[in-house]
Amino acid sequence: MKTWIPCAGKSGLRTSWPVADHAPMRRKHGPLMFRLLVPGLLLLAASGGQEAQEGSGTELVLNNLFPIDPKAYLLGQFQPDTTTDFVLLPCKLTAGRTAYLRSEAAEALQRMVQAARDAGIRLTVISATRTFKQQRAIWNSKFTGSRRSRGRNLAREYPDSTERCRAILQYSSAPGTSRHHWGTDVDFNSTDPAYWRTGSGLAALHWLGHNAHEYGFFMAYPPDRDYGHRYEPWHWSYQPLARPLLRDHYHRLVSDEDLDGFLGAELVRRLPWREWYVNGVSKALR
Repeated sequence: MKTWIPCAGKSGLRTSWPVADHAPMRRKHGPLMFRLLVPGLLLLAASGGQEAQEGSGTELVLNNLFPIDPKAYLLGQFQPDTTTDFVLLPCKLTAGRTAYLRSEAAEALQRMVQAARDAGIRLTVISATRTFKQQRAIWNSKFTGSRRSRGRNLAREYPDSTERCRAILQYSSAPGTSRHHWGTDVDFNSTDPAYWRTGSGLAALHWLGHNAHEYGFFMAYPPDRDYGHRYEPWHWSYQPLARPLLRDHYHRLVSDEDLDGFLGAELVRRLPWREWYVNGVSKALR
């Protein structure tokens, strides 16, 4: 029997789980308009038709994080490797990448990935917790054009800085607003939308759509929304922690002034960042 092996550093995960070896959106002058990429695909875990139980309790979602304060946590201003309740994901889940999650989310993820593998579906975590600094590096590089977004140089394509911020926000969160800060969200397999339309990507999407909710995971940015980031079939959120964090804590603790320290921050603050991008998630996560 093979076991999960942590990549490096601390890990609070069990090591006895068996492992098998194995766009189209249009932006109008108002909200984004979405359409389903795969006709007939039943995305139960995206629509919120079924809900996981919030077993942690909203008062416990923040209280067991030490040594950081709640606002710093929500803004991603901490290091997961030195924060209680964050654990390093096993290498088998990440193909060797270093990735952290909240311990409850990590346990649920392990069970879901194993169930998928038992069904012949490969789910590899390519991104999990991101700090403010990591998100800022992504954002700033897209803002300056040193990093391309979907093959496009947004600095060249959008000389107007406000329009450039809007373009970046299609697929990237502003630092301080990313759900990846919380240790509740993961990206699977590929961030290329084309991957999820055919073959193994489509099979994984079907499996997640029908089964992920049983483990507490819901697609963060499904196609059935009117605004927010574009459809991301790879991005899944652990609802029992993520929903109370958004609903009961984020809006209470985080203000406009907290969005600072990255290129174009003053422009993002003038956009409907809270209504469109922070709240623009699956109904199951609000």
